[in-house]
Amino acid sequence: MLKETYSTSVKDKIEKVIEPYIQDIKLQAKRIGKRPQEKWKDYLSEEALGSVVDKQIDTANEKNLHRFSAGISSKLLHILKEIYSNKSIYISGHFYYPPTGFMGWHTNYKMPEERLYVTYASEQGESFFRYLEGGKVITDYDDKGLTVRRFAVSSKRPYFWHCAGSDCDRFSFGYRLKPVES
Repeated sequence: MLKETYSTSVKDKIEKVIEPYIQDIKLQAKRIGKRPQEKWKDYLSEEALGSVVDKQIDTANEKNLHRFSAGISSKLLHILKEIYSNKSIYISGHFYYPPTGFMGWHTNYKMPEERLYVTYASEQGESFFRYLEGGKVITDYDDKGLTVRRFAVSSKRPYFWHCAGSDCDRFSFGYRLKPVES
């Protein structure tokens, strides 16, 4: 997993795309009944990982999040294409994690490719991306504002086990990266 660093001007550009939509996304999630979950951290624990790691699981069955319109992701796509001009970029998941929001442990092994996630969090260190690497569980906390991560998903063992959780408002914009074909 690689934490990407962008210039201040690029970060500002991305934030200007995201910020006008925050309240609308939160209202949409509230309307469809996204509620706090007391035991959300249990789904993201090492014990929870241990109960699924020997299985082939493509997506997390346990989650508390809201998938929103791909429109914002499309607007970000134009900025990302400038940064990653040597890659073809495709929109993947776009989720709002309310406080106590999460996506449980999963691998995405059926779609093995490089991933890029642009995350916008309302608070410093109150949301995270957690993954298994070298037999060790690593928790990478989000910065307030933007955090960008890139990682590879494998179709073969050992899979890239990962999950995400939040105790603040967290907006996640996912992309699949592929080499540009000549």
